[in-house]
Amino acid sequence: MTITATPQAATSNGHSTGEKPLSAPAVRFRQKRPDVNLYVTAISLKDLLGRFDCDTYSSDNPSGYQRPLTSSRLRKISYYVREEEGMLPTSIVLCLRQPHRARFESADGASGTLTIDPGVPMWVVDGQHRLYGLQRALQKDKAKWLADYQLPVVIMDGIDAYEEMRTFHVINTRQKGVPTDIVDRHLLSMREAEGLALIEREGEKNYLRGRATLLADRFNNDESSPWRGLIRMPGDPLKPEHMLKQHSLVTSLEPVLRDGFVKRVTDEEAAQLLLNYWKAARDIWSTAFETPKDYVLQRPLGAGVLHQIMPDVLDICRDSDDFSPKRMADTLSYVGRSAGFWHAVRGHYMVRASGSRAVKTLAEYLRERLPRPVLRSI
Repeated sequence: MTITATPQAATSNGHSTGEKPLSAPAVRFRQKRPDVNLYVTAISLKDLLGRFDCDTYSSDNPSGYQRPLTSSRLRKISYYVREEEGMLPTSIVLCLRQPHRARFESADGASGTLTIDPGVPMWVVDGQHRLYGLQRALQKDKAKWLADYQLPVVIMDGIDAYEEMRTFHVINTRQKGVPTDIVDRHLLSMREAEGLALIEREGEKNYLRGRATLLADRFNNDESSPWRGLIRMPGDPLKPEHMLKQHSLVTSLEPVLRDGFVKRVTDEEAAQLLLNYWKAARDIWSTAFETPKDYVLQRPLGAGVLHQIMPDVLDICRDSDDFSPKRMADTLSYVGRSAGFWHAVRGHYMVRASGSRAVKTLAEYLRERLPRPVLRSI
């Protein structure tokens, strides 16, 4: 199989640096959608370099969906192809995003020559570590013979960036594992694109998980938030100030988002309720927020406990239709515990436990100290 292309080292901002068209023998087929073409071919590494790119999630690219590259995996792939069997038979999946389309010349409509114009990037849907691991082996580890290494490739032609992300999501969540915090980002993107229709596709739990990810972003970015900068988001290097990962916060929010009242308010209102709630907690236990590493309030245990009892606090606030930080602080103060209660070393014995059972036990301990709802008639 002969492939013609001009090899390059990398793409630039989603733009292929290939100077000539890439042409390859290919088989074209379609599956469910008649407007989407799929091509099966084999392309050498040297002809792929400079033509593929990855839409990786980062704070600078919040719409991205790919997980960050892992250096150790790249090293393992490089070693494997250089020193071990070196067989990578699973197809790399690439996408030509609309409005870009490939050209296909065929006598029978099935087999023929696939041509991709210069300047058109091929977005990596599946196989980024294989591609970048091979690139490392060729360029950094000096295995020059890998320039002619043939890779099986499936190219999707005729979908947009969102459908591309959906394909990645299905491949990686229904067939093999993917980091939970990246799945959170997928669900947020799908919720934003599909709205309530996502419940039918993914179920209510995943719909609420997408909403929780939105609220986690607000927690981490709002200048008035007690959580600002304390949440480790996907792709972020670990920093001393990080208290918990995005997914831990997302998981802790489930009892809040399952509350019937919170379900009925807008995302903006839900975010403000949560910010007010944590400002109230900061007002009561200020010392714990001044040196959070010494306390458990902003660790998974503390976040889980306070989110378990937040629906109870909201019920009490609804009696006076007052959801201000002051009203919430007045309500939380009934638990009658100082910041020392939450100290990681010298605090109450229950705050030194861990796990979901510990969260539920401590939440019930605090819930019993909250004011009872006022039943004006029954």
